[in-house]
Amino acid sequence: MITNTRWYRISDIERLSGIPRRTIHFYLQEGLLHQPRRTGKTMAYYDDRHLEELAFIRRAKNGGMPLTAIRAEIHAGTVRTEARRHPGRDSSVTERGYKTRENILRLACELLREKGYRNTKVTDITSELNIGKGTFYFYFSDKKELLLECVPRIFNELFSEGWNMIRRERDPLKRLELRARAVLPVLHEFCAIVQLSKEAIEDPDPKVHSLGEKTLFSIRRPLESDITKGIEKGVFRQVDPLVASTVMIGIMESINFLAVTGKTPSTDTLWNSVVELITSGLRGSPGAEG
Repeated sequence: MITNTRWYRISDIERLSGIPRRTIHFYLQEGLLHQPRRTGKTMAYYDDRHLEELAFIRRAKNGGMPLTAIRAEIHAGTVRTEARRHPGRDSSVTERGYKTRENILRLACELLREKGYRNTKVTDITSELNIGKGTFYFYFSDKKELLLECVPRIFNELFSEGWNMIRRERDPLKRLELRARAVLPVLHEFCAIVQLSKEAIEDPDPKVHSLGEKTLFSIRRPLESDITKGIEKGVFRQVDPLVASTVMIGIMESINFLAVTGKTPSTDTLWNSVVELITSGLRGSPGAEG
């Protein structure tokens, strides 16, 4: 049967909606989106209705509607009705609601980087912003939902500029050096994200645990990919990319420890040491075993 339905992969939905895939997966788990058409364990296809639902969720959340109310509106068919009545119009957005929600997210990102997930309390946020707990829970169902939205924001704030340069570079060794250069100026914040992810992995809630795993994977996977390509090109000797990429993250954490203890060397010395530590174990003659 021929239909006019357009199908998208998760990467397309992420790009078109502007919403990170980990948030999209969270919405699926919470019943805010209808299930995609699955063609395998790791392959699923989305349609235009998913884009409508995501646009509605964004407008409703910006307008101050809690997730429980958004779910009820979606199940009642409000998404399609609103799309027909107000195409392209953010009718549910209120300026005050948007500012309050943004202030909560801004402060939460700061506190999560400084104090970690466990030590960041809802009361820290409400006291600093001089708002009631009821206001917080009007915008976010719990601290876990807040974490889900903050982590992608923190990533974007830290690395939005450096990634463009990395994408253009094709040499695996130079790509690793550029990644290190991008991290050093925000080393403390980078390590805070790593620690935040580790805390999330230890959380008994499956959603938070999954977020921690996905975040650490998103940090490690690009390093692993560059190392794999370097081995294929003969630039690096034979090593386990998973182990090597994990060790590289550990090196950055160790250097951050020096900074915390006040024993950080000069910028030039620090940079040279980082590059040497990261690349010395990888370089070698083509096909060398290690």
